[in-house]
Amino acid sequence: MEKLNNSTAWQYSNEAGKFRRKYIFELSQIMKFICFAALLCCQRVEATPYTHDRESVNIILFIGDGMSLAQWQTGMIMSDDSLHIERMSTVGIVQTNPLTDFNGDAPSHGTAIATGVCTRKGAVGIDAEGKPLKTLMDYAKENRIATGIVSANSLMEGSLAPFIAHVENRMQLEDIAKAYVDEEVDVFIGGGIQYFTNRKDGKDFIPELSRKGYQITRSKEELQHVNGNKLAGFIGASAECNTSQGSGVSLPFYVQTAINLLSRNDRGFLLLIDDVHIDRASHAKNTKQIGAETIYFDKAIGVALEFAKKEKNTLVIAVGGPEASGMVLVGGNIQNQVVEAEWVKTGMIHTGTMVPIFSDGFGAERFQGIMKNTDLFFRLKEVMLSPNTKNF
Repeated sequence: MEKLNNSTAWQYSNEAGKFRRKYIFELSQIMKFICFAALLCCQRVEATPYTHDRESVNIILFIGDGMSLAQWQTGMIMSDDSLHIERMSTVGIVQTNPLTDFNGDAPSHGTAIATGVCTRKGAVGIDAEGKPLKTLMDYAKENRIATGIVSANSLMEGSLAPFIAHVENRMQLEDIAKAYVDEEVDVFIGGGIQYFTNRKDGKDFIPELSRKGYQITRSKEELQHVNGNKLAGFIGASAECNTSQGSGVSLPFYVQTAINLLSRNDRGFLLLIDDVHIDRASHAKNTKQIGAETIYFDKAIGVALEFAKKEKNTLVIAVGGPEASGMVLVGGNIQNQVVEAEWVKTGMIHTGTMVPIFSDGFGAERFQGIMKNTDLFFRLKEVMLSPNTKNF
């Protein structure tokens, strides 16, 4: 057999090294998933039958657009303190696949959670044939449960719209804005005031909202002085409400404001919060921004957890939306809070990977293990209507 020359030997060694590194990386990913699944099994809490001695239940549901494990872990590493999700009692994982595609999007995922129906990609509050679907907000309204929506960005975001609107696609922004007026969500805070005022049909919904008893605010400063039970809180003249400190820096304040108002209702409340900024940062492949936005989002979750600590009839849930662009953590330095990441996809593309769900408080044990996004609707409905027998 001929001896290998130095160049050939180096080439074989280099190829072997590449294969070995790829094998170790893939094996590490498999082990991570096995460890995560084992954690779910070890911490499983037995569900206990509900008692109906509670007069009301509060549900605070957070949707972090684009957030799977990589985005959450980036925030954990970059944060000076432990994240609030780390003290939530129950962890699960959720499938986000829509009816017609492998990779989901915000509207189909939001529709699944809001209605319990797996629909086509892009659909907002409708099934695959275009039929309007009954939502959690509808059930809440029927049972005199207060409702609220808070957005770190636009009120017309794809994850939020399916809870109140029934349209063919998320770009029907003026139709989605009209749904807020028609459905009379008790408290809503977010951007996109132009879709209520500067409309193609020439209508201005601000006077109508005032007639319906809403207090109208147009800035964070005005929100500090609200005193009514119904609020239309607009946080910017445009759909984009970024600040120099970070896009979601004010979200904890908005959540606290909504809780203060909604908790006045003795029948309980359903509050939905969405943050799209982590999703945008992941699509942009901006690791530092992902970390910062995740920390802001988690601080808003902390506000809800503090409320739930005092009000034992409260369930707090944080679930991801379809993962953004296939983020993978490939290196870094935990001690120095540095994260190195790569992305499988380029642009505004989502992947079909499962996303985590964290829950704490009343009924949290129902949100552990592996589940479909449609399952969330039925479990949320069960918790929300447990003290109220109508339509249950």
